[in-house]
Amino acid sequence: MQPNPSQRDLYNGLTRLEPTLPSSAYRDADGYLRDLDAIWYRSWLMVCREADLADPLAFRAIRIGSQEVVVLRDETGSLRAFHNTCRHRGSQLCQESAGRLKARLLTCPYHAWSYSLRGDLVRVPSKSLPEGFDKTDYPLYRVALSVWRGFVFINLAKDAGGTAEASFDPASGDLANWPLETLVTGHRLSKVMNCNW
Repeated sequence: MQPNPSQRDLYNGLTRLEPTLPSSAYRDADGYLRDLDAIWYRSWLMVCREADLADPLAFRAIRIGSQEVVVLRDETGSLRAFHNTCRHRGSQLCQESAGRLKARLLTCPYHAWSYSLRGDLVRVPSKSLPEGFDKTDYPLYRVALSVWRGFVFINLAKDAGGTAEASFDPASGDLANWPLETLVTGHRLSKVMNCNW
């Protein structure tokens, strides 16, 4: 017997119950790696609000699985995202989780390779560079970035196309009457837990 439409609407279209996931789905190491590859490394993820990076040179470092990304506002006011790693020896560029850059450069603390806020390698202090070395061959690895109504999203997939909004469920249109652009971060809470997600 099929439920009538009014019964279905009570449960948001659900017509039957499904058992929950086993508890191992939330803490299994192999499951975690599968989740990273299938979801976290190929989906648009909200990382902050535009207002969190309101000023030029503001940045925020975000860790997603084994990947660390720096999201920043450059000197022209554009938002950009890069893997937070130097192309020389892989050192972390931004060591703090958030702040304001002291200069218009991302400089590696290890060998002082310096990158513009557009990700271009602009300075290499070493005098013993190999013949034919070209700085344009070593920009920072870019990360796709999309802004939707004040929310900043990134996508780690190499082939991330489109925008975060294009990936939303059509039901997100239900938010059209809410002034999301005016929201600001009131409080930020981070908690490390022994679980997958």
